[in-house]
Amino acid sequence: MNLTNILPDGLQLRETGGRTVIALPEYMAALAECEPASLPEAGQGRAAIRRLELPSGRKLLVRQYRRGGVLRAVNSSRYLSPRRALDEILVCREAAARGVPVAAPAGAIIQRQPPFWLCWLVTEEIEETVDLGGYLRWLPAAPTREVLAEKREIIDALGSAIRAMHDAGLYHADLQARNILIRRSPAGVEVFFVDLDKSTIAASLTESQRADNLRRLNRSILKMRLNPEPVDDDDRRRFLAAYRAGQPIFGDSVDDFLKTCRRHAAIHSIAWRVFK
Repeated sequence: MNLTNILPDGLQLRETGGRTVIALPEYMAALAECEPASLPEAGQGRAAIRRLELPSGRKLLVRQYRRGGVLRAVNSSRYLSPRRALDEILVCREAAARGVPVAAPAGAIIQRQPPFWLCWLVTEEIEETVDLGGYLRWLPAAPTREVLAEKREIIDALGSAIRAMHDAGLYHADLQARNILIRRSPAGVEVFFVDLDKSTIAASLTESQRADNLRRLNRSILKMRLNPEPVDDDDRRRFLAAYRAGQPIFGDSVDDFLKTCRRHAAIHSIAWRVFK
């Protein structure tokens, strides 16, 4: 495959050490020299997320593409095409152009292992953030009044941010707690979305796509199996109120939508136990 023909605008390509590096000019030298497996861990997804610190003080995150589901047992990281990384770069760019707060792509590292490809995506790190899962794990069992007030502020910000993401036409293919970052700033709570692998962006989203994304997020929180559960139905109602912003999305009854979320989570939990 001739990667030059599908190279996103502004990115350069260099063959080095048996790998193809695709990067913005300011990051090319660092990515051409780095060995992803030797970088320190900065987080954990399907695979370890690595951090590359540059002499300038900037920090980049390097994430290898890994499969989930049943296929991961037989082929966890090899792909028939390197387009996965390039497609995510394009989606990130378009989402950012539409005002969605996402991690800025710095480039990709691609290695050929005939007939397969190994791929790593490199993004600029959004510093001083905590992912939603980490925040929920931190919440104390008996939160103070101040902690509860902050939690309500975060719920409101999440509902508004996800609504804005959907209004911009971005369908996040893996909208889950660890792919949502939160940061406190003088202006309030900031929300960022990361890991747009297999995500799509269009003129608009259907109500079914919006509902599917929210059910996916709810399911990811339930799968954390925290005790006591940090999110209750009052929190979910508050979130949906911020998301709906006074509009009758998902019908007139919030409780009816919550029932569909519970059914969805229960069905998926059974399927996961059968096929894991």
